[in-house]
Amino acid sequence: MATVGSLGDLHPFIAVGLALRARGVDVVMACAAEYQAKVERAGLSFRAVRPSFDDMQRMTGMDRAEMTQAVLTRRDFLLRRLIMPHLVASYDDLLAIVGDADLLVTSSLSFAARLAAERCHVPWIGVVLQPLLFLSAFDPPQIPEVEWLSRGLRRMGPRVAGPVLRLGKHLLDSQLRPVHALRAAIGLPATTQNPLFEGQFSGLGAIGLYSALLGDVQPDYPRPTAVVGFATFDSGDGAPARLEPPLEKFLASGAPPLVCTLGSLIVHSPGAFYRHSVAAARKLGMRALLLVGEQDAAQHADLAAADVHLSAYAPHSLLFPRAAAIVHQGGIGTLAQALSAGRPQLVVPFYADQLDNAIRARRLGLARVLRPRDFGTESAARELALLRNAPDIQQRATEVRSRLAAENGADAAARLIMERAVGRANGCPA
Repeated sequence: MATVGSLGDLHPFIAVGLALRARGVDVVMACAAEYQAKVERAGLSFRAVRPSFDDMQRMTGMDRAEMTQAVLTRRDFLLRRLIMPHLVASYDDLLAIVGDADLLVTSSLSFAARLAAERCHVPWIGVVLQPLLFLSAFDPPQIPEVEWLSRGLRRMGPRVAGPVLRLGKHLLDSQLRPVHALRAAIGLPATTQNPLFEGQFSGLGAIGLYSALLGDVQPDYPRPTAVVGFATFDSGDGAPARLEPPLEKFLASGAPPLVCTLGSLIVHSPGAFYRHSVAAARKLGMRALLLVGEQDAAQHADLAAADVHLSAYAPHSLLFPRAAAIVHQGGIGTLAQALSAGRPQLVVPFYADQLDNAIRARRLGLARVLRPRDFGTESAARELALLRNAPDIQQRATEVRSRLAAENGADAAARLIMERAVGRANGCPA
C-alpha cells in the first residue's frame, strides 16, 4: 500500500491495511519515513519511500511552516518542488518493494508506485480519497479560485463541463512531464493519460474511500469503481486511541467546547485562525479547544486560559462527538470525522480539495463555509451563531451521523481489494 501526503492520506490507508491484515493478508505500508513508528505500532509492516519531510526541507531550504505557506500560495509548488524532484528516488525505493508484491494499492499522488507496478507487471488498484480527483463532468468539483466557473459547470451539464475540465487537466501537463519522462527512461510505452487523473487507474478500476453522501459513482468514472465509505484511523502514535488526561479534564469541566483544527498540513501556517476562533467563541460565550500541532504549539501558548485548552493532537473520533461545533479546514480526513460525529461545522477551506469538500458538506445541510480571507472574529461568530441556532442543521447532522455509522469503508475496501486481486506477478524485470 503506497501513499503520499499528510495524515489525511496516511490514516485511511492504515485503516484499510488493518482490515486486510484481519483477512490474512501480509500488508506492507510504503510511505514517508516519519510515519514508520505509527505504522509499525498499529501492527503493519513498513518500508520507507523517499522523500521524507526532512528530505523536502533540505532540498527546498524551507522549514515546515515556509513549505506550507508556499504550497498554499504557489499553485505549482507541491508538484514542481516537493514531489517531482524526488520522483526517481521514489521509484527506486518502490521498485525494491513492488517486485515482490501480489498487488499494489495506491493513492492519487503515488506516481512512482504506479510506474514501478507497470515495470514489474504487478496489478494495482487506485484509491481515491475525495470526489474532486475523479474530476467528473457529471459531478463537477468546486475548483479554488474559479468558483464561479465551477457553479456554472454544474448548471450547464456534462456536455459543457467535460471539455472545460479536460482543458483544466491540460494546464497541469507541464508539471507532470517528469512522470512521462521517467516512463520513457524505464522502457514503458508512452501514454496520453494524465498521471494525476485517469492515469492513476488500472484495469482493476478504483475505490472511492469516502461516503456516497458526498458523491456517488458517475458515468465517467473508471470501470469498475465503488464508493465504499470513509475508512477512519486517528491514533496519534499508532496505539489504541485515547484522550490525554489534561484534555479529558477540560472536556469534563464545563460545556461542550468549540473545537478548532487545521489538520496536519495547514496547521503549520495558520495565520490568525486560532486567535479569531478564540475571540469568536468568547463572543458567543463558548469555551474553545484548539488542536495546534506538536511543532507549532509554543507560538499559540498565550491563547491558553481557563476557557481555552490547547492540545497538539487528539483522536477526532473521541473528541469531535463532545464538541458543540467544529471549525476546520475541510481536509477529507477531518471532514469524515466531523460528519461521523454528527456535529455542526464551520469549514474554512484553504487549499486543493478542501473547497470542494466544504461545498459538499454544505449541500448536506450541516455546514457553513467561510473562505480564509473572510474568516475573522465577527464573521466566525456570525456563522457559528447561525449553526448553533438552526435546529434543522442539528437534525441533519444527526441523520448523517446515523447513515455513516452503518458504513465501514475500510472493511468494504478490503473486501473489494481481495475480490479484484489477480494472482502474483512473475517477478520484476531487472
